Amino acid sequence: MSVIDDLQELAVGARMKRLYETFSKDVTLIYKDEGLEFEPKYFVLYYLISRRGEIGITEIAEELSLTHPGVIHLAKELEAMGYIESVKSNTDSRKRILRLSKKGQESLVKFEHVWAKITSLNKELFESQQNNLLEAVAEVEAQLNQRNYYQRFKEMFTPAGVSEVTILEYEPKLKKYFKSINIEWINTYFTVEQHDLEQLDQPEHILNDGGRILFAKVDGQIAGTCALIKTGENEYELAKMGVSPRFQGRKVGQALMDASFKIARELKVKRLWLGSNSKLASALAVYRKYGFKDIPVGNTPYKRADVKMEIWL
Repeated sequence: MSVIDDLQELAVGARMKRLYETFSKDVTLIYKDEGLEFEPKYFVLYYLISRRGEIGITEIAEELSLTHPGVIHLAKELEAMGYIESVKSNTDSRKRILRLSKKGQESLVKFEHVWAKITSLNKELFESQQNNLLEAVAEVEAQLNQRNYYQRFKEMFTPAGVSEVTILEYEPKLKKYFKSINIEWINTYFTVEQHDLEQLDQPEHILNDGGRILFAKVDGQIAGTCALIKTGENEYELAKMGVSPRFQGRKVGQALMDASFKIARELKVKRLWLGSNSKLASALAVYRKYGFKDIPVGNTPYKRADVKMEIWL
């Protein structure tokens, strides 16, 4: 398992690129075995020109959903390899069009022979899959054609207005959110550990030992959670602080911190401490803003905890 595999949804672009490079490397070898000097990155451009006869840069960019400079770059490389040529348009002398060169025309039969083999291999590969790759890609493309990725991001993370954050105490029907929200943020940055599961699967132990579990509710949805875990006489750990990504930037974490401090004072807590990680710069800044001070890490049940902080109330 690589870091790309561990990141799952967060690294989908990198994973698609890795898959493309895997295909590209082997298909380049296939072309070489067939006596063709060619790389997969040129395929759609060469194919389109071979089918259209003559076509302009702008038309290519629109047809392939590529940028104008990107098409020009590929065309120059393909022309340098001798497969295509650029000539003036018969209808507009200011316009350059692309067409197959003599070498490109002579190589077309060989290319089509290779493409037929690759098509057969891909069909066999995809049909053997439980989740068909082509169907999945087509589905994602259709979704993004309806609303692009940027639009979806803005819709999900831009508040419609200032929403009140309501703090709720633990009750059985909220148990699933304690686990799901924490698992979500832990997997974003780290790996879920055994101690995490012990606490998330059995939050009743936290409560039975004198601890408290809080939830933040925004627009009717559970947006975040945290726990105050008793670790000694008048001593508690501030733990399992998590905010769902779609609600970040809406002061959910601040509301949970305020509520935690209020409850800590009601419980007459003298020392409040927490474990964190040095790469969570934003979270550490918030903790320091509330008065937490760095202390030696010492023993910790979490492998990821390389920062320890405390505050005396």
